Order: sequence, then structure tokens, then C-alpha cells
Amino acid sequence: MRIILLLLLLIMAHPAFADVEKTAEQEQLQQLETALERVHQESQSVYQQFLMVQELRRNDASEPSMNVPLPSIPGQSIPIPNYNDLMQRQQARQARVNQYSADLDRLYARYQELENEKQQILEQMSLLKNKKPEE
Repeated sequence: MRIILLLLLLIMAHPAFADVEKTAEQEQLQQLETALERVHQESQSVYQQFLMVQELRRNDASEPSMNVPLPSIPGQSIPIPNYNDLMQRQQARQARVNQYSADLDRLYARYQELENEKQQILEQMSLLKNKKPEE
């Protein structure tokens, strides 16, 4: 009699366990989708920052190094620029270009990290979706 009751209990509990397992898989899949969306948004943000910094660097690098202000009135003589001021401007521009380059390297590395993280999440989602129920 005990064996029959135990067998009935196991038979009736099996679908309940399957539902709990299926629900856990769905919950895990939902968490992965949420993580994927977060990583995707951060990846887009990093990419946009990269493009902006790249344009700033390009503008600074293409700026002429000896930028001398022109006279406002035609026919007026061109003032002779102070050498120290020119050197300070050139050094400041070079420092900005170097900083932009460092920022670009940092943003590129972060973008690659996010792409790797995205790939891992996609692989986990694929495994969960392709996992066949053991019935």
C-alpha cells in the first residue's frame, strides 16, 4: 500500500517539478535578455563616445600648429606672435591629442569587453533555448 501511494505521489509530482524547472529556465532566460539589453545599451554609448572623441582628436590634429591671428582691418600689419605663446599653444594641442588618443584606446578596450560579454550572454541564451527537456 505504501509503495502504491509513493508511486502515485511521484507520478503526480513529476509535472509539478517540470513546471518549476521550466519556470526557472524562463526566469533565467529573462534575466539574460535583460543583461543583454543593458550590455547592448552600454556598448552603443561607448561607441558614440568613441566617435565623438575621434572627431575631437581629428580636429585638433588637423589644426595648423602656427595659428596666427589675422588683423581685423585690411591693410593693417600682421602682429608678430610671441614665440612662448605659440609653443604653449602647440604643447597644449599636443597634450589634448595625446589625451584623446588615450581615451580612444580606453573606449575601444571597453567596447571589446562589452562585445565579448554580449557574445557570452548570447551563447548562454542559445544553450537554454536549445536545451531539450529530459522526459
